[in-house]
Amino acid sequence: MREQLTEHVHHDVTDGIATITLDRPGRRNALTYEMLDAVREAVLRDGADPEVEAIVFAGVPGSFCAGTDLTALHEVAADADPLERTSHTDGTQWFWADCPKPTIAAIDGPVAGFGVEMATMCDFRIATPRARFSWVFVQRGLVPDAGAGTWLLPQIVGLQQAKRLLYTGEFIDAAEAERIGFLLEVVPPVDLTGRARELAAQVSSGSPYALTRVKALLDSSYTKPRAQHLADNVVALTECQQSEDHREGVAAFLEKRPAVFRGR
Repeated sequence: MREQLTEHVHHDVTDGIATITLDRPGRRNALTYEMLDAVREAVLRDGADPEVEAIVFAGVPGSFCAGTDLTALHEVAADADPLERTSHTDGTQWFWADCPKPTIAAIDGPVAGFGVEMATMCDFRIATPRARFSWVFVQRGLVPDAGAGTWLLPQIVGLQQAKRLLYTGEFIDAAEAERIGFLLEVVPPVDLTGRARELAAQVSSGSPYALTRVKALLDSSYTKPRAQHLADNVVALTECQQSEDHREGVAAFLEKRPAVFRGR
């Protein structure tokens, strides 16, 4: 059932897959603060909803997100204290990266600014040949505003490619984005929605209890020494081994039937 979150953002949950869609094609889905708040609240809600298994983030055909609407930008005072700008450091802007469910960006058009930051935070990115990507920040006198370009992007494409993209702000096409590993795959526009939903179903088919822990371990693996990672891994392993989902997974294998996971 489709739910209209704002004039330009709508939300749907079908067969356990939530879809959040930006619908402002006249501005290439440039984000107002109202739109951003609606997307954030939807992701937080879906992440906590046991009926939602994965989330697809999309724009209406031909668009994805051109970034923040520059006509709606807030001025930053000359005496602003960076240490007081906590929305940039407390995770508020990292709602896509922090979501415990699998997230897929389905991209069919230009992506720049905060739009490319959000796509970078998703677990998977698929696109059509109409997609183009730019980390345009230096051309606007900025660094990547959410910090995803300077932290996550090098993990995805490697440091040298990330530097190329961030130093130049150049647009790259979908084929190049796939070549360097930013995109998982490129599909025809007519197939994008179906492929995004297919991928969402595939990557959320296992135990939700285990999947949440796998995602957390992967996302923190770049920032911890091996000893800490192994300690965290054995905590997650023990929790899984004690879970109902593990017992169901073993029983399903032995009984040669599909598992029915409950997420606990």
